[in-house]
Amino acid sequence: MSSTVAVKAFAEGVTQQIKDYLPEDYQDMECEILEQQKNNGVVLTGMILNMPGQQIAPVVYMEPFYDQVRKGEPMDQIMDQIADVCRQSLSVRELPETLDFTDYDSVKDHLTVQVINTKANQRMLSQVPHKQMEDLSVICRIEFPSPAGEGVGSVKVTHEMMRQWGVHPEEVYQKAVGNAVKSSPAVLMSMDDLMMEMMDLPFETKNLFQLKEGEEFPKDGMYVLSNPMKVNGASVLAYPNLQEQLESVFPQGCYLLPSSLHELIIIPKDLGMTPKEMGEMVRDVNQKEVARDEILSDRVYEFDKEKRQLRQIPESIEKAKEMER
Repeated sequence: MSSTVAVKAFAEGVTQQIKDYLPEDYQDMECEILEQQKNNGVVLTGMILNMPGQQIAPVVYMEPFYDQVRKGEPMDQIMDQIADVCRQSLSVRELPETLDFTDYDSVKDHLTVQVINTKANQRMLSQVPHKQMEDLSVICRIEFPSPAGEGVGSVKVTHEMMRQWGVHPEEVYQKAVGNAVKSSPAVLMSMDDLMMEMMDLPFETKNLFQLKEGEEFPKDGMYVLSNPMKVNGASVLAYPNLQEQLESVFPQGCYLLPSSLHELIIIPKDLGMTPKEMGEMVRDVNQKEVARDEILSDRVYEFDKEKRQLRQIPESIEKAKEMER
């Protein structure tokens, strides 16, 4: 039995039993199973929770719980956990009052951009307006604070929405990029700072694009480029001022390595690594370290000084093996 079929069978079982694990006031809830297409062609099985009179129907993904079943954890405990997640998800009563996805004026300040791999997302890209950038595509999303204060909700802008808005796609794109540059500016960190942060050691994050007078630019060899939240940080590739920012700190030029959707590794050209070596490094990390739906690309990029645009470096590409796993 393929794992998707097995997860689906497990999900069907959960929908039939879940109300036994929830309080009285959840007995009107209706559950159905949905297969959701995520980034890079990953398909997840979710249970949609429909409560009468509620605007939002949250989705609880079943894969993590199915993994626990396979590890032999008691079904009762797993069902209790799923019930907890259902209760938390349903406590989000409605979207922010002002948000109406059919009305451009109500969503325009919530627009932002995301950069994804074109080849791995062809199906999804057929439904959403996007801009090509080498082997990558820039899409627009509507992001809104989750009313329960738990992170951020987000919805892709589709052709259908554009039709309802009656606004030119270029205007929507420029608004999304402008919002992103303002609310989520590019942050360049030294690799040392990032390591300190990952090990929970005290450190002070410095955005190396904004060093104060007299502050020394750390000569670290490698740097990390993202945004303040480090979520979808590779989207800074779409920012029109990124090339100038990088040239101001790396006048000798630099390479951009996509380490995931969330950040890029920056390697100055005078470090002496070859594009072929860097391409191998990116593929190795993608294969071993990065979840499939968080991979951005297997290639290495630089900014073309003359054309003022991003370009992939041919020597970094391994033709036969890209994104095939």
